[in-house]
Amino acid sequence: MVKKIRPVSRIIRIEKEINRILGEVFSDNKGLLGLDESWVPCVDIFERGNEIIVEVELPGVAQKDISILLYSNHIEIKGIKRENIQSQKIKYMRLERESGTFRRFVFLPTAVIPEKARALLENGVLTIILKQFRRKKEKEVVLEIQKSED
Repeated sequence: MVKKIRPVSRIIRIEKEINRILGEVFSDNKGLLGLDESWVPCVDIFERGNEIIVEVELPGVAQKDISILLYSNHIEIKGIKRENIQSQKIKYMRLERESGTFRRFVFLPTAVIPEKARALLENGVLTIILKQFRRKKEKEVVLEIQKSED
């Protein structure tokens, strides 16, 4: 039997639990206490001009195995990374690479326009490019109070 070593720090585990709990609020698809997810991909979020860029590390995950649900203020990324164990003749001494299902909720710093989003998967990095929702400048309107008709 191969013992898998899971190099997940306590901070990542806490963040995973927070994301799972918050995700249950926003998601209709609720697993049994979130125990079906076996690993959590790392995420970077940054701003470039009027775009929000979300980069997710998904090494070894096929494009067909990734699902992205996009809302105006958060993203749900889920999928599966399949194990790549060659054959029974190999005896692993150490097996650290994560595999199995994953689900990650990313809360965005600003509202975005979901219809204008793009996603690219290249070299194991999923890049999601989002257009920020910019409200037009509010117009100041002076409202006069009318006399009531008594």
